[in-house]
Parts: sequence; structure tokens; C-alpha cells
Amino acid sequence: MNILHITTFLQGGAGRIICDLAIEQKKLGHNVYVVTSKTQESDYCNYAEYINRLNNADVILYEIDSTFKRDLYLNLKVVEKVKEIIINSDIDLIHAHAAIPALVGLISRQASHKYIPVIHSMQGWGTNKTPEQEETDKIIMNGLDAIIASSQSSFDLMCDKGINKEKIGLIYNGIACTDISESDKVDDDVREMIKLKHEGVKTIGCIGTICKRKNQGLLLEAFKEVVKAEDAICVFVGEGELVHELMQKANEYGIADRVRFWGYKENSYQFYKYFYCVVLPSLSEGHPITTVECFREKVLFIGSDIPSITELIKHGETGFLFKSNNPASLAGVIKQVLSLTDDESAVIAEKAYDFYSSSFTLNAMLDNYMRLYEALILKGKGLHK
Repeated sequence: MNILHITTFLQGGAGRIICDLAIEQKKLGHNVYVVTSKTQESDYCNYAEYINRLNNADVILYEIDSTFKRDLYLNLKVVEKVKEIIINSDIDLIHAHAAIPALVGLISRQASHKYIPVIHSMQGWGTNKTPEQEETDKIIMNGLDAIIASSQSSFDLMCDKGINKEKIGLIYNGIACTDISESDKVDDDVREMIKLKHEGVKTIGCIGTICKRKNQGLLLEAFKEVVKAEDAICVFVGEGELVHELMQKANEYGIADRVRFWGYKENSYQFYKYFYCVVLPSLSEGHPITTVECFREKVLFIGSDIPSITELIKHGETGFLFKSNNPASLAGVIKQVLSLTDDESAVIAEKAYDFYSSSFTLNAMLDNYMRLYEALILKGKGLHK
């Protein structure tokens, strides 16, 4: 099978899912191609680690401007290149990972003599869309062969937005059993984490791009109350234009000595085993990979009670929930988690790990997508007769 993935950028959890999927498809013997934007836009970019992983796996990568901007001229420039890829590589299926990439796929597939299915994995519905952009995306998505939600809440949201329910499927994101490699270098900041753990300091982690949607400022506001009673450190792992603002807040709250900002890390998974717990204070999410990584690494997870997180977390059983955007609620839950005994923590961590093993592995995600691809290609052959 000749598979073409089109995305805006290879970044964050969504970028990781695309890389994992493309690489595993390549291992199965398929020819796999990936198209992404070339030029960074504000906090949006391609992570070097993802580019390197694709190159090392011999997945052919094209960086073209732009699959990100809603600019017809730039989008059509990508269309011209994608048409070449379709013809030269005899593409069988296009897997888009955002609305504009899906539009590029729909236009470009006309270059082929055969019917090429175009699908779209919806990792989350952007919170900054204008009404016109929402309407545009709905038109695009209703013209696709299939739209895949990564969570039940995303499925329900798309139905509410007016997307054709018959075209929507559900495939959970999955991650490999482990990312640890003996060749990985131990980061200096990881060494500090090890030292803190040996000293008995409880470290609260927060991983992800620092932005309004992720709402990391709420964690700082809650943490200033936590440190009054607990010997704890709060660590932020991630890049973003709001980092400086959070640093200022830490100073204003008088907790700068208890907070670390370690920026973007290629191998962020190295940190999980040294966190006492991980907090995700997001205002919205599609299917948060951070949650699943905590399950896999047996690290206690605390998340806001938004639909995509409540879908994964049973409070007190597989993790903990707090009232979204409520610092007092978050502070209370953090204190509750920090007071757990080792045995209580272990029971919750094991239940979460079992949930990961049954529902969120990379192999399960890969199998589900490959079955969908085959069914759509077969259906396309019937339509083209």
C-alpha cells in the first residue's frame, strides 16, 4: 500500500501519533510519505526529533509551505506538489491530520486515474476558529471518505457541529509499550529530578506546549497554596510564548525557587518515572497523550474535568479530576494525591496501567487504522467501476 500523510506540523502529541503511525506502517512493508509545513508559525513548528525519526525509518518527508495557513495561494502550492507525489508514487490513500491538509488531499486526488480515499484524524477542535473557519472546516470534513475521532467526546462534538455522523469513526490514540532506549543520554535536568527524588522531595510535573489552551497558569496558582504545607517542586516541560509570563507569576507568588521551567525536551518520557504526579490543567483537549503516558509509566495523573479527560479518568481509580479552571479545586486534589500512602498510589497506578494495556497501545491503533484503510480502498474500487 502507498500511504500519504498530510499534516500542518509535526509537533506535540499529535505529531508523535503521526510519526509512530507512519513508522509502523513502513515496518509493515508499506510505502509511506509525509507532507508537512516548512516554516515555523508562532508556537507551531516541526519537532527535530520527529523529523529525525522519520528520516531514520526511511519514511519520505516533504516540507512545503503551507498546509497550516488558511491562504489559498500557499495551499494550492502544496496541492501542486502533492499531485506530483500522487502520480509518481501511485498513492492509494491520503490520511490528513487537520482540515486544511484534508482540503489539500481532496483537491490533489483528482490527479489520479483511480479513486483515492481521503480520511481525516481529528485530534481536537481548535478553540480559536472564527465562525467562517468553522463553516469551512465542516464543508471540508463532510466531503471526506471518513473522519476519525480520537475520543468519544470528540465524536460527540463533531456530531454537534453538524458533521455527517455516518462518516465519523472512533480510534483511540495509542503509544508504544516503552520509548526508553539504552542509547538515550540522561539529561542534566533528569539528574536533578533523580537527586530531588532521593532527597524525598515530591515533584509535580506538567508536560506540553505552554499556551492558553493548556492553562498552565492555573497550576502555578494552585501550587502556591500547596507549597505552604508540602515539600514539593513544580516542573514545566515544554516550550511556548507564555513561558516568560509564567516565570513572572512564579516570582510574584514568591515560589520561584520551587518552580522549574525546562523548555522543550526531545525525550520528555525520561521525566515521568521521577514525577510523583503529573497535572494537565487544560481547558480543552482531543485525546491527551500525556494521560496515556502516565498510565503506561504508572505515574499518578491529575486532570481537569473536561469531557476528553473524564472519558479516561475514573476519579480515585485511574487518576484524579478537579473542577476545570478552579485553582482551589486543583490545590485540594494535589494535596490529596501527595498524602496517599505508597500502597494506595500503587493500586491506582496498576489500574491505570491495565487500562492502557487494554485500550491505548500503538499496535491497537495501527491495526484499527490499517483495517479502515483496506475497507476504504476496497470501497473506492467499487465506486470507480
